[in-house]
Amino acid sequence: MAFRLRSQLSENQIESDVASYLGCITPIWSARFRLISVNEQLTGADKLFNRFLPIYMQFKVSQGLKPERSFTDRIVRTPLTRIIQYREENNLSGNPILYFQLRRQARMATDFQHNILFKLNQPPDQFSLYIAPLTLNDSEYYKLMHPKWYMRLSPFDPFLHRELAVHDAVIRKNILLGNNPFLRHHISIPPHTLVDTHEHHYSYSQTGGDVAWHGGELRQGDFRLSTQMNRILNYFYNSSNIGFTAESFAEFIVKFRQENGMSEYTGRDNDARVDTIRNFAYQLLQQYGITLMLLGDIEG
Repeated sequence: MAFRLRSQLSENQIESDVASYLGCITPIWSARFRLISVNEQLTGADKLFNRFLPIYMQFKVSQGLKPERSFTDRIVRTPLTRIIQYREENNLSGNPILYFQLRRQARMATDFQHNILFKLNQPPDQFSLYIAPLTLNDSEYYKLMHPKWYMRLSPFDPFLHRELAVHDAVIRKNILLGNNPFLRHHISIPPHTLVDTHEHHYSYSQTGGDVAWHGGELRQGDFRLSTQMNRILNYFYNSSNIGFTAESFAEFIVKFRQENGMSEYTGRDNDARVDTIRNFAYQLLQQYGITLMLLGDIEG
């Protein structure tokens, strides 16, 4: 298939980079908010967070398709040629077209990863996102993460700017999220329907626009990660009634496991709530490849 363009990146690489980047940048929004990875930083989180939003992330590698096809490729219909044809028929941009496929159901899993993500996506209390870079090139990817010296004069690089003289949390997060080059160059798509096969794809342009679900549905909205994270924080910042406490989230986990045939867990920690959350995050990662992060409100 000469029209295919393969990525130079890997899922593990993307997961590590995005999670680290988000973990660095969130303290800059406000001393009030933190974003942590449960598998790495949960200890004592229930003491730190009076209220938090769970964010479930599935990191994907974007693959590429050239919109031009040979005569043979136009005759032989495959899932990938159908993506090209669908976008062509609906006048969707993309050269190259970027896409990713859903994950196969793992042997030890009780359902497709996509369905678990879909069931966990319950805005405004918790969110699920597929996250993928809007590039196929590893050099370009790392240039976005570490901009040139003159870009570092602006407040976009969390590895350089740990403290900012911006005291209004709303202004601060809008600057650092909505305009952040690294986050703007990632697509972040919430799962929107249940499936009975992994043979489905999402496709989109290199600018993060014209998102399509295959088979056959256009997705409306701005799906760049910068916009999604800004939207999530706005929900959280402007309402004290959304999200979970450690106790209510532990109760949700018990119920979710029962409803979805997932193995239960008996806590052994001094605080069973923390142990339940930590084990759920581990189970999601090991069985479904889903990373759980918590956006916490210290003051909440």
